[in-house]
Amino acid sequence: MVYTKTRYGLQASAMNSLSGYTSPLASFDSLLPNLSGLLSSGLLLGSASGASGGASSTTPDPTQVALSTLGQLMSILNTFQNSLQQVYSPYNQFNSTSASSSNPAVASISSSAGAQSASYLLNVSQLAQAHSATSAFSLPDSGTTVVGSGSLTITTGSYAYTSPTSATSFTANDSPVTISISNGTLSSIASSINGAAAGVVANVVQNASGNYQLQISQASTGASNNFRIAVSDNDGNNTDQSGLSRLAFDQTLAIGSGQNLTQTQAAQNASYTVNGASGSSANNFGIQLGSGVSANLLATGSSNITVNIDFGTLNNNAQSLASAFNTAQGGINSLLGNQVNPSNDPIAAQLPQLLNTQAQANYSNGSSLLTSLSQLGLLYQSPAQYGLGGTLSLNASTLQAAYNGDSSGAANLLYTAAQTLNTLANSFSSYGNGSLVNEMNALQVQQRNRQLVINLPSTPNTFPYNLQNLLSYPSSNSLLSAQQISGLAMYALVDSIGAPYALDSLLVGQGLGLSPTGTFSATA
Repeated sequence: MVYTKTRYGLQASAMNSLSGYTSPLASFDSLLPNLSGLLSSGLLLGSASGASGGASSTTPDPTQVALSTLGQLMSILNTFQNSLQQVYSPYNQFNSTSASSSNPAVASISSSAGAQSASYLLNVSQLAQAHSATSAFSLPDSGTTVVGSGSLTITTGSYAYTSPTSATSFTANDSPVTISISNGTLSSIASSINGAAAGVVANVVQNASGNYQLQISQASTGASNNFRIAVSDNDGNNTDQSGLSRLAFDQTLAIGSGQNLTQTQAAQNASYTVNGASGSSANNFGIQLGSGVSANLLATGSSNITVNIDFGTLNNNAQSLASAFNTAQGGINSLLGNQVNPSNDPIAAQLPQLLNTQAQANYSNGSSLLTSLSQLGLLYQSPAQYGLGGTLSLNASTLQAAYNGDSSGAANLLYTAAQTLNTLANSFSSYGNGSLVNEMNALQVQQRNRQLVINLPSTPNTFPYNLQNLLSYPSSNSLLSAQQISGLAMYALVDSIGAPYALDSLLVGQGLGLSPTGTFSATA
C-alpha cells in the first residue's frame, strides 16, 4: 500500500512500495535540535515539571494537623467519659448507703447493694439458742480421772416435745456418728467428739465449786436443731449412772435412765418485730430488715435502725464529677486556643459550650426538689473568654445541707447529671455516629484520596505519548540518550507504516524535520 503525505496526514495510494522517505533509523541527527530538549525535560513522558519531579514541601499537611487535633480531643472525651461512668456506676449507686443502730448492744446493722434509705424499729424479744446439756456428775480434774470406755453414737435432729425436757419422738436430720472411747477422761472425750464432726460441740467447763463437767451443745441454733447420744458402755449397762453411760442423752427417755445429761439450754428460734411485723429465725445473724439491710441480733431489747446514703461516698462522687468536668474543659480550651479555629471547625467549637449549658441545666429528679447541680454545691464559673469551657467548684456545706434534707434526691441528681454529661460527650465520640468520629473519617478519606493522586505511578517511558507537548515546546540543545533515540526511531518507523493510523503532519514536519508541505509515499 502506498501512503502519500498531504496536509492532513498520510493517504493510501499504492501497495508494496516505499519511496520519497528516508528511514528514521538512518537520519536521526536531524531530530536533535527539535526533540532533545523535549525528551530531556520529560515532556514526552507527560511531566509538566520535568523528569526529575518537584521538591518535597516542608509545609505541614493541614489535614494531618486537623486529624491530630481531633484525635487529642477524642482522647480528652474518652477520659472524661471514663470518669463520669465511675460516678454513676452500679457499684456506686447500690453500695453507697450506710446503716446505723441507735442501740448497738441489741443489734449491729449492715447494708449492701440495693439498700434504700429507710428507718426501722427493731424489737428483739428472744434470741436464737443452741440446744445444750451438761453432765450431771463432776470430777476434780479433767485429764486424769477416767469416765469410762465404750462408744458414743451422736445423732442430730428434732424432738416432738411435750414439755421443755420431755419428748414423744426424735426425728434424725443426719446420719448417726459413732465415736470409740477407751478409758476416756473429760478432756479426751471432748477432743474425740469435736474431732468426729458429729454436729455438736463439746467443752469441759468448771463449775462454781471448782470441779469439772462435760458440756455438749448443738453446733447450730434453732428450735429444730437438737441432738441425741446413745451409749454402748463396756460395763454392760447403757443407761445407768455409772461409767460411760452417764453421758447418755435421749429426751424421749426418763431423766436418769437414758436422759443422763442435764439440759441447760433449750433449742429456740429468735423472735423479733420489725416496724411491728413479727419475725422468727433459727439463728441470730443476717436477719433481713429490708432490701439490702440486715441485722445481727445481740440481745433482747429495742433499737432504731436508720439506712441512708453515705455522705462520704456522695461527697467523693461530687468532687470526682467536678474534677472530670474541669479537666475535660481545660484540655478542650487548650486545643481551641492553640490549634482549632472555631470558624474552621464548628463541630469542635460546639463542645465546650454544650458542656457549659449542661452544667447549668435543670434535671428531672422524680419527686425531689433537687434539680440543679448548684443545689448540690457544684457551682459553675464562666470562662474568661466566650466560646471556651467553664469550670465547676464544690461547696461541701451546700452539699451537706442538700444531703441532710434529701439524701436520696441528692445522690440521684448527681448520678443523673453524670449520665447526661456522658451522653453528651458520647454524641461526639461514639464510633458509628459521633460527630467528631464522622469528621475524622471524612478527613481520612480526603487524605487517602490526596495520597492516591500524589503516589500515582510515573507514566511509562514509551511511545506514543503526549504528542501535544512534543509539538508545543521549542527545541533545545540537550542531548538525547541512546535509549531515547532508539525509542523515537522505532516510534517514527511504526507510525509511518502502521495503517490505518495516520502520522500527524505537524509531527512529521516539526518532529522529524520534514517540510509540512512536502509529500512522500510509503509502500508496505
